[in-house]
Amino acid sequence: METAPDMRPYDRVLQSAAEQMAAAAPQPDLARAAEDAEVPLEEAQAWFADAYALSAAVIEQQMVLLTDHLVRRASAAPQDDVVAQLRELSHAYVEWFFDNPVGGRLLVTPPAMATVSEHEVSRFSTAIYDLARAMMERARDTGMIRADIDIAEVMLTMRTLTLGIVVLQDMDHTRLWGNPGDPRAALTRMMNSYFDMAMSKA
Repeated sequence: METAPDMRPYDRVLQSAAEQMAAAAPQPDLARAAEDAEVPLEEAQAWFADAYALSAAVIEQQMVLLTDHLVRRASAAPQDDVVAQLRELSHAYVEWFFDNPVGGRLLVTPPAMATVSEHEVSRFSTAIYDLARAMMERARDTGMIRADIDIAEVMLTMRTLTLGIVVLQDMDHTRLWGNPGDPRAALTRMMNSYFDMAMSKA
């Protein structure tokens, strides 16, 4: 396990556990995570009561990082162009998974997705959804997209598309089905094609 020199022991344990979860472990092994992080087991046990608590902490950390990335990217778009902000938001979601393979992979595993749904970390997923929906409603109300757009349907389709993209990337199928030289560029073009269609005024 490679860690940054200045990483806190607590974060080293989380990173080790994240790598276990990214490898599709149903729950991380706390003793193994502590050993890999070179942290005394008793100290790690003081932070995390059990494997579920460690798992929830890992997912919460990754959701914080993801949410921060999404907000920063959307905020970088022109403030008077909600459609551009939405486009940046959708691309930022996929980018994060490309740039953070461990965090991206673990967040799409069934155990992690179940934890996001059941645990209080679901507030991050809800916040992302609420942000995107509010942006779409503002774009509709200001005439930037068509007035009769079915926001719930578009939100579901975009969620399905982005989730499908990150799963395909994780499985490396994009190299077979997309552009073998630059799958990221191929997926970006696909995202733009759907976005242009969904957000058109016609």
